[in-house]
Amino acid sequence: MTRLGAVADDASSAAAAPRLHFVLALGGAIAFVYALWFLVAAPGGDFPLNDDWAYAWSVRHYLETGALRISEWASAAAVLQVYWGALFAKLSGGFSFAALHISTLAFSVVSPLALCWLLRRLEVERAGAALAAVTLVSNPIFLHLSYTFMTDVFYLGFLLVSLALYVDGIERESARSLWLASIAAAAAFLCRQLGLSIPLAAAIVLLLRGGRVALRPALRATLIPFAVFAAYTLWLTQIHGVTWAFELQVVQNSLPNLLRGSALRAFPLQLLYAWLYLGIFALPILVAALVSEPLAANRTRGLLVPFAAWALLCIGATWYAHHATGTGMPYLPGVIVRDGIGGVTIGGEKPRVTPDWVFVVVAMVAPAAGAAIAALWTDALANLRRELAGRGAVVLLASLFMAALTAPMVKLWDEYLLVFLPASLYLVLRETSISLRGWVAGSLVCAAMLAYALSEQAEYVAWNEARWELGNQLIDAGAAPEAINGGFEWVGWYDFEKALPISIATGHGDDLFHWASVLSDRYYMAFQPLGVEAGLSKVAGVVSYHSRFGPGGEIFALEAAKP
Repeated sequence: MTRLGAVADDASSAAAAPRLHFVLALGGAIAFVYALWFLVAAPGGDFPLNDDWAYAWSVRHYLETGALRISEWASAAAVLQVYWGALFAKLSGGFSFAALHISTLAFSVVSPLALCWLLRRLEVERAGAALAAVTLVSNPIFLHLSYTFMTDVFYLGFLLVSLALYVDGIERESARSLWLASIAAAAAFLCRQLGLSIPLAAAIVLLLRGGRVALRPALRATLIPFAVFAAYTLWLTQIHGVTWAFELQVVQNSLPNLLRGSALRAFPLQLLYAWLYLGIFALPILVAALVSEPLAANRTRGLLVPFAAWALLCIGATWYAHHATGTGMPYLPGVIVRDGIGGVTIGGEKPRVTPDWVFVVVAMVAPAAGAAIAALWTDALANLRRELAGRGAVVLLASLFMAALTAPMVKLWDEYLLVFLPASLYLVLRETSISLRGWVAGSLVCAAMLAYALSEQAEYVAWNEARWELGNQLIDAGAAPEAINGGFEWVGWYDFEKALPISIATGHGDDLFHWASVLSDRYYMAFQPLGVEAGLSKVAGVVSYHSRFGPGGEIFALEAAKP
């Protein structure tokens, strides 16, 4: 071997060693967080969570009939997700919610790894990319949704994989990466239709940069996802039939409804709330950047004016939520609520895990963090021509397309904002180099977020287990499942297929939740024995629950008094 060859081999080995150390460190950090997940809030329990009963219904139907059928409650595509869940159900011996929830947990690992990979493709330093991955797995919404069979985690994983491959394909002019990216984008679309934004963004970036020369790369980037979109649309409209919930969403989010006075007033407020949430989601990275380079005036001077403007608006939104509406943090419906993560869907007041002062602190921090993210996005939009020529063009443009589709929605849920976190983290990380001190500071913020998320999730799993144990006791005693109101998940799983046709036939097809009150209930569940003292009900059963960190409590089954 020549001396030149030996030098090259030594250089290659020297470069490979830090990469290997980084991969091992990243894998260890993510594995540690997931170990905490399982230790504090072990998955399990054969019952639905949130409204994943609708997607579980499709899996059960597929296992029983061999035919794909999307629930009328579902507005997301969820096709790929159904097959993924069915695979895990078959491997576990048959349909169960536990198998479906484990399938989501298994897939959720894709997201932090793909996020780190994407940021490295965007030339973010290793420390920043690794901290971003830890930030994601510490996010309470991501953690909660990973325990369900909802579409969000599946979509986020394929979104990040496709973006990483598109960046690689565009920057290295790699046909192979573009083909692989298009497959991942098609998979994202088959989880949620929002995924069509990804190949559209890639095609625009390619065409803007290369003109006619880029027609062939643009075709590689879009052929598969656009073909899947056409095939899915044809199947849904001509064979399967558009689902009731999807049609209702289209009507509710139609232009006439969006132009109503109340909707126009709600839109800017929802935008400000979105910044507040994204600021909190990105807080570990923002803190790490601030600690790492507190005096980077040359980079931040141009952001001072938009930051100050957005800070005033975010403070105004926080004040309005607290004083005018009396709600305070959290501002949007969805996963994070005062009574407990995931929402409470049975009667009575559930003992709270998180004290109110935590939400007060978050509300105080959110305006500054939200204004920082908003200022970075404002700068990116103001210099869009420059951004489209940069390495992060497809990531930013795809996020803008998704925002354009999400913003007009009549009701914005907090989990919808998770898909905008990767691009927001990139905007922060490209401006700074994360030092060891910054990494430690950011990790401490992640630890605080994780402590909140795990304590709430453990309590959520515990009281849901008690709820379904109590419901099954009633069934064993002879009660019909349809005669039990065990909350939204219970009614959705047992009543929806029977109740929806009745609701539509009686002229309530435009009411999203009317079906839940169609069938009469003899029993209902609550956290307290409601109506017992007044003689309106009597206690038919009770189950206690507790978790490692929460106060615990009791779930009561109440039998309505006969008239």
